[in-house]
Amino acid sequence: RTSIDRRPFFNWSATPGAGLTDHVAIVNFGATPMTLHVFATDAVPTAHGGTGFLPQGQGKGGPVGWVTLRFPNGSPNLYLAPHSKVIVPITVVIPKNAPPGDHVGAIVASLTSVIQSKNHAKVHFVQQVADRIITRISGPLHPQLSIVGLHVSYHDPLNPVATSPATLSFTVSNTGNELLGGRVSVSVHGLFGSTESRDKVVTVPVMLPGGSDSARVTVNGVYPEFLMNAKVTVTPTIVTGQYDPGLKTYSGQVSFIAIPWIPLAIVIVLLLIVAAWLWRRRRRPAPSAPGGRSPKESTKKVEA
Repeated sequence: RTSIDRRPFFNWSATPGAGLTDHVAIVNFGATPMTLHVFATDAVPTAHGGTGFLPQGQGKGGPVGWVTLRFPNGSPNLYLAPHSKVIVPITVVIPKNAPPGDHVGAIVASLTSVIQSKNHAKVHFVQQVADRIITRISGPLHPQLSIVGLHVSYHDPLNPVATSPATLSFTVSNTGNELLGGRVSVSVHGLFGSTESRDKVVTVPVMLPGGSDSARVTVNGVYPEFLMNAKVTVTPTIVTGQYDPGLKTYSGQVSFIAIPWIPLAIVIVLLLIVAAWLWRRRRRPAPSAPGGRSPKESTKKVEA
């Protein structure tokens, strides 16, 4: 190959034990020559659902062990003249025991420069560009997003007709074997039927299996109705160019207590007043008949 194609990343599908070939173009768009160090590595989850790549020599069990770069001069250090390119052939061998699902790595081009700081110290400045590799190994796919650590923070309003915001804190974790992200919607339901919601308020990036992203969403206008239910729903998204008809929405929910204190206090006071009135009525003595005799004593039996 001597040309550059328009693929944004490598997207391979293979069966365990299979092999394939590809190529990567290393291009110097600048006006000065440079020497780049090129290597393959594995991806790892980072904070907020991101994807990072391991330094050379630290990857294992993924594309780093499957990919072989065929350098033109046999060295991973490539010299590029200004406005030039080098096409590096790639050979891929999938292990027979490779587990099904998505495996992610990258081919990295690294440029190391020596710069001088303000105190005249020499600093090694490393710039890297990564071209992502996604390899889907055939077999059972288990797409799964899980809502974990769902917690609701709510402060009961004292105003009997007021509402209060409910803040939902949660983590969306990719617990399957497929690259997945999603759009998050949340809702809060009351015991007597009220519902407040926010649709597609958070975008979770497409995460590696094992990756996670934490979020906080505030739902306004929630009226306390004693027993409440908060629900988080994720509509999944996948990598551009892939297709998975087995996807579904994923959700998690939790219950919490929200007490309308003023209306509850009014109801309790009214119940106490009614109870006190009933108790006093039952304790009131029966009225006496004329002459000081009770109605029972003044009743005479009349015989025919």
